[in-house]
Amino acid sequence: MKKYSLLTLLLLSVSLTMNAQKQKITLDNDTIKVDGVAFGIIEKKSALKSDYTVKTLDGKEQIFLSGQEFNDPTKVNSGNPDGKMRYLEVTFLNSGGKCEIVMPFGKKGVAKIVVENHLLKGNEVDTDAEKKFISINGTKFSDRKNVLNGPKVIIIEK
Repeated sequence: MKKYSLLTLLLLSVSLTMNAQKQKITLDNDTIKVDGVAFGIIEKKSALKSDYTVKTLDGKEQIFLSGQEFNDPTKVNSGNPDGKMRYLEVTFLNSGGKCEIVMPFGKKGVAKIVVENHLLKGNEVDTDAEKKFISINGTKFSDRKNVLNGPKVIIIEK
């Protein structure tokens, strides 16, 4: 019985610790807030496209996320009859570094990715977090798109 009580107490403390560490990410208009404290600014560039700009609190543009899509015949199913693949091309404006991520749901989804990956630090991009983010995500979508488009063949007739 003593063993079970100790185990229950241990699990409860681990659970409370994990909940205490989870950050609450909210949007107040365009301001990203983490646990109620302003973290950065995110703006959707157009109502028609999924393009976003992430800025530091001083208003300096740091990251541009551009909505992209292509058709992949291997992804065709009843819920996706065209095999449409949607993703965001992420460009870090100071370094020019790029990668691609699965299209998140809306502005809050983009804000969550920026916060959870620690991409902003003070009034700049955290370069170590940027390198890690690019390494993890790569360019798998544009690589796949290039494979589907095939090699370019130029025929020259004499």
